[in-house]
Amino acid sequence: MDTARDAAHRGLLKLMLRLPSLRGELQRLWPSDPSFEALCEAYQDATATLERLVQRPGDGEDGLIEEYRGVCQALESDVVLRCRSRMARARPDRHP
Repeated sequence: MDTARDAAHRGLLKLMLRLPSLRGELQRLWPSDPSFEALCEAYQDATATLERLVQRPGDGEDGLIEEYRGVCQALESDVVLRCRSRMARARPDRHP
């Protein structure tokens, strides 16, 4: 049986494929930010549901498909912002 951590790890791998320019930062966030693991799990759940809906759409599920696309995009945006924020904090100031 899958654990929440397994689902979160699959979400991380999907994010690494979706956001290749941030792979290194995603790998650094994984062990150091507990809330990031929950975000990865949510991404896994949302993308799995979206994939299921797209592959086997039911009557009247077009709106639900669009809703899940929006959820996936929002989660991706949150991840990008976290990565950029972390990278900005890690860079030393370059002011004289």
